[in-house]
Amino acid sequence: MRRLLRLAALLAPHKGRIALGMALALATLLSNIGLLALSSWFIASMAIAGSLNLAMGYTLPAAGIRALAIIRAAGRYAERLLNHDTTFRILASLRLWFYRRIGPLAPARLEEYRSGDLLARIRADIDGLDDYYVRGLVPAAVALLSASAILPFLARFDGRLALIDGLALAAAGLVVPALLALLAAAPGRAKVRTSAELRASIVEEIEGLSELVVLGAALPHAALMEELDARLCESQRRLNSLGGLGEAGLSAASSLAVWGGSLVLVSLVAAGALPPADLAALSVFVLASFECILPLPAAIQKAGEMAEAARRLFEILDAEPAVSAGSAAKASDSAAEIRSASALGLSIRGLGFRYAPGLPTIFEALDLELPAGGRLGLAGPSGVGKSSLFSLLLRFWDYQEGSIELVAGNGTQGPASYLDLRSLGPDRARSFFSALPQAPFLYHASIRENLLLAAAPGGGPGGPGLEERLLAACEAAQLGDLLAKLPLGLDTIVGETGRAVSGGELQRLVLARALLKEAPIYLLDEPTEGLDDATAEALLDAIARRLAGRSVIIISHRERDFRIAERVQRLDR
Repeated sequence: MRRLLRLAALLAPHKGRIALGMALALATLLSNIGLLALSSWFIASMAIAGSLNLAMGYTLPAAGIRALAIIRAAGRYAERLLNHDTTFRILASLRLWFYRRIGPLAPARLEEYRSGDLLARIRADIDGLDDYYVRGLVPAAVALLSASAILPFLARFDGRLALIDGLALAAAGLVVPALLALLAAAPGRAKVRTSAELRASIVEEIEGLSELVVLGAALPHAALMEELDARLCESQRRLNSLGGLGEAGLSAASSLAVWGGSLVLVSLVAAGALPPADLAALSVFVLASFECILPLPAAIQKAGEMAEAARRLFEILDAEPAVSAGSAAKASDSAAEIRSASALGLSIRGLGFRYAPGLPTIFEALDLELPAGGRLGLAGPSGVGKSSLFSLLLRFWDYQEGSIELVAGNGTQGPASYLDLRSLGPDRARSFFSALPQAPFLYHASIRENLLLAAAPGGGPGGPGLEERLLAACEAAQLGDLLAKLPLGLDTIVGETGRAVSGGELQRLVLARALLKEAPIYLLDEPTEGLDDATAEALLDAIARRLAGRSVIIISHRERDFRIAERVQRLDR
């Protein structure tokens, strides 16, 4: 219940649309009940008047029937349109809220989760909450509001009639669903968990099929998915059986209410206290009143599934980021030169880092100096932590010992200014860097849109001549020939994860994006990966020209990449 109430708090931005949707649903429900009751009274009255040769004025009740029919049809259309649109808006806001909360957790706090499981939480678990509003909150609120109108209306005729209908509504709308919710809690949670595990296994099967085949694990992995599928089907079978019991309980309660109400009404008609036509109208009214609780058994039964989906989301979102937000007070004490410098140096002293307690040490007492405007090459065998240093500078991970400081000035014309990187939040720290990562990535969009990611806050080119700057960055990344042969040029779609371009082209596109960002320090990891010698030489010359006067760190296994570096530091052990 706490999780479901916590979800309700996330719907506050949509409270206006939610209130209107509930009002439309209530008007539709009450008009439908009134239409059935009034139609029954009209038919019974006409039959009685005809059998007794009595005249009857039918204009007013006929107009009432038409009015209620129009209200019901228009209300149902408007309610469905509004509430489903609101549901999509809620899902969109939930997904946006999830991404905003999960961003600071990546990558350190998310590495313990399987990629397929993360995908299931982002897609299936959030989609599983679409029932929370339209089949949960709205029916519950409408049932409560409509019951507060239905029961007083029946009490005007006879208190016993209201009591019978109220008890039957409570039994069908609260007692039976509550029992079903207890019985459905375990299979509901099992369904969500098994479904998530099955989705994760499917993703792993697709992404790692070649490895599974090579290792001879394809058949065991397929057997595991078949087992998960069987468990999922069993959970769904149990939930379907409970759903059938809920419908049977609702049908039994409504039938008993009609029978009990009819006995009361017959006695009133026999005593002359109630017109005969009202017997039909009120009997149908009692039966129709159960429409207000019709969705409740299924909604309450699904509460376990929704709560488990919410638990899986909150499990991630309640985690604390591995990197702190920094201290604004400490950051504000730094000199203005740090914030305005076109090139910054780095001073790394006594750096100690490991990814988690018990894992091997990556750095121990590492000292490294990069003067402002200097170019430093980092060499060494794989696994010595060259790329880990990038992750620390970009504040994806936090180090345990030592310090990393940004340095403005070299002390020749006055004292240098220092700023501890830890005093900055991750976003602010990354604004000082432009990076070509070890695993370059493009989004399923155009070349132009991928390049314009460099225009994000803290590193945007902006201003006039943006097109020229985009083309200049591409030329520096040796992409002129590629753009010339593409009919759409910068508007060419690169495909999902950049699949429409080659590995070398992808590398250069991400490099162009890094060059486009105006940053004091550039981090380039394997800038000539996948390039032939001639293209690599031209690329290095272009980088040297474009980043003249800027601070650059180049990581590479190729000696040729260090010819534009002023100094090379080799890391080992």
